[in-house]
Amino acid sequence: MTGPLNEDPQPLHHPGGDAEQAQKLVKRVLGWYQASLAGARAGGNDPAEIDAWRAGRDQAVDDLDRLEDADEDETVQIALLYAARLKELTES
Repeated sequence: MTGPLNEDPQPLHHPGGDAEQAQKLVKRVLGWYQASLAGARAGGNDPAEIDAWRAGRDQAVDDLDRLEDADEDETVQIALLYAARLKELTES
């Protein structure tokens, strides 16, 4: 008898799927930091806040590089971290 339960199951992890999602999230956060830093050039921002944005931007660049060699677990961790960070940045 054949049916859905007897067929070969599809893999739960699709190559590139998690990595692409993580990369998109990191790039969106990176874009937020870059836009904020560009806006800060006009002045009026707290220097400590600008330093935090620079540190966040630099970390995002490093994490984007890390994704190139990251295994599946590390990729998911990075994606979760940046999803939370993006939410935090866009809701503040």
